[in-house]
Amino acid sequence: MDNPIFGLLLALFAAVWVYSILRGVSREFKSGDRSNWFVGSMALLVIIGACGFFGSGMAAVGILKIPKWFEWPAGNVCGIQTTNDGNHVVPLVPSGRVQIYDANWHFLHGWQVGAHGGDFKLECRASGRIEVYTGRGNQHYSYTENGDLISATTYSESDSPRNSAGSCVVVRTSPLGWVFSSPFFSWGTAVIGIAGLAILKKLKSG
Repeated sequence: MDNPIFGLLLALFAAVWVYSILRGVSREFKSGDRSNWFVGSMALLVIIGACGFFGSGMAAVGILKIPKWFEWPAGNVCGIQTTNDGNHVVPLVPSGRVQIYDANWHFLHGWQVGAHGGDFKLECRASGRIEVYTGRGNQHYSYTENGDLISATTYSESDSPRNSAGSCVVVRTSPLGWVFSSPFFSWGTAVIGIAGLAILKKLKSG
């Protein structure tokens, strides 16, 4: 686990925040009220957005363990590298994850990296090794293409990757998956739900 204390605090904050929202929403439900459908819809947006925002954060710091076979929604990603055999190596910075896709962009597998919730860059070597360089802690991880860790060291600025710009690609992602692909989309979805509930409350009180 990268940062267990921060991860636990994040999980606790997420639980308290979601509980307070749900408690407020429950007060808005009135028996037979035609606005209940709107309240439920806005509450669903808040919950989905919160799951995306806090879920990716907890994955990034290591408290949420995601199996290799699970595809985290990617959306629009930059820094993508391509291996010699044509597979695409995709860095999902918000969730601290690397995912491998074949030449036709079919998901193969993925794994978490110890980026401590920060940025990281990739390099693909001719040997087939995938190099990960983290911004926080200056950690250098070497992996096989299957996601098995080979080595973990600390690197200096002179050893930082020089060919890690990669390309930007919109990875095939479902409409709901886009909410989970970026903290911006996740938080935006939650804000829409909160705003809708606030507007409804104001209309009722007015």
